[in-house]
Amino acid sequence: MEKENLPARATETGNYAIAKLRELRKQNSLIGEVRGLGLMIGVELVKDEERTPAAAEAETVRGALLRQGVLVGVGGVYGNVVRFQPPLIISRPQIDRAISAFAAALQEVAQPVHA
Repeated sequence: MEKENLPARATETGNYAIAKLRELRKQNSLIGEVRGLGLMIGVELVKDEERTPAAAEAETVRGALLRQGVLVGVGGVYGNVVRFQPPLIISRPQIDRAISAFAAALQEVAQPVHA
């Protein structure tokens, strides 16, 4: 861990991911808040401006991400926080891929596919 300076790298990479997710928040009203420390990142999903928890939507996003090969957790008091906890060695291109998958999952929730 010390040899590869993983704590500092996690801080730097986490800040990068949080900034990208906050940019995504500007384009998507389902995202209420992005918070985190290092690579432990939570994205709170809300239904409206009153910040009504979007728990079902968080579960749908988790399923959509799983289908795209991105593992996330869902938690928080109301079950509406998508949790990103990647390995400390994650690269920026891998973060970009995960955030692109997250954006696609949010679109899927916003406009569900009817079979």
